[in-house]
Amino acid sequence: MNKYIAELYGTFLLVLAIIGTFIMTQSLGAPSYITLLTVALAVALVLLSNITIFSKVSGAHFNPAVSLMMYLRKNITFQEFISYSLLQILGAVSAVIFAHLTFDFGQTSISFVSRSTNGILLSEFLATAGLLVAIIHSEKFFPDRVPSVVASYIFAATFFTTSTCFANPAVTISRIFTDTGVGINLESAMMFVLVELLAVFIVSKAIN
Repeated sequence: MNKYIAELYGTFLLVLAIIGTFIMTQSLGAPSYITLLTVALAVALVLLSNITIFSKVSGAHFNPAVSLMMYLRKNITFQEFISYSLLQILGAVSAVIFAHLTFDFGQTSISFVSRSTNGILLSEFLATAGLLVAIIHSEKFFPDRVPSVVASYIFAATFFTTSTCFANPAVTISRIFTDTGVGINLESAMMFVLVELLAVFIVSKAIN
């Protein structure tokens, strides 16, 4: 049971870092580039701490794409993959609701932010594939550095990808339910999830 709680809680904190930091910086009147930098830093630091803390508990996936990759590589069972994914999505959506409530931002609502251009979708594919490659190779060659490698990659990819590196179906689904600037509309979210999963299958086939 501990591993399932870890996945729910870790994903909750990951999404809270995104939504909460965005709302906080916007409420302070920060310019857009400061907001982007602050969100990227918050997410990277949460990943660094969460992966360090929970890697020995659940594997510290916090991401259905990572869990799917681990299932395809026979590191977890199909039942664990399904349970992890459902709890990751639940944790992510709960974080959106929590952020809106605690920052007194009003009720959650469906996002209308479109992110469905070909360039953004290609960028999201690259962002997800890059994350998976970083995880696989750091686990293989530098297992003690996985937290810092993943955190560093996500921080950097937030800036060099036009999608701002969602790279996570649970994060993508949860951001449907926030009408802030970090939201994503349903149509774009569906396309994001498709390219994220496509990246999983391609990377799992390409890397033994």
